[in-house]
Amino acid sequence: MSLPFEVSYSEKPSKQSKGMKRLAVIVKPEKVDSMIASLRDVGLEATIYDVKGAGKDKQRVASGRGTGGTFELAYNSRKVVATVVKSDDVDAVVERMKNSLAGDKAVVMISQVDDLVMI
Repeated sequence: MSLPFEVSYSEKPSKQSKGMKRLAVIVKPEKVDSMIASLRDVGLEATIYDVKGAGKDKQRVASGRGTGGTFELAYNSRKVVATVVKSDDVDAVVERMKNSLAGDKAVVMISQVDDLVMI
C-alpha cells in the first residue's frame, strides 16, 4: 500500500526519484507543530532547522526585572520545515501547509531534487 505523497528511496541512483521537489518553508516557531501534524497526515516526513534572518518583521524582547522595557532584535528567529515530495503533489502539499498556518504568512522555497539515495 502506498500513501498519497510517499517518497521512494533507493540504494543507488534511480529513475524513480528523478521527479522530486524539495519544499523548504520558513515559519514562525509557534506554527511548526501544526505544520508537522498536517504533513504526517499524508505520510510525509520533515526536517526542521533553526534559522535567524534580518527582514521586515522586527522581533521584540522584554528585558529587565519588571521594568517593562523592550528592545528590538537585529534578527528574527524562525524555523525551516523541509520535506521532499513528488513533482505532481507539490501544489497539494503547499496548499495543506498554507491551511496549517491559519492565516500566518510563510515563505515556501521549491527546488528540484536530482536524486534520493538511501546510504
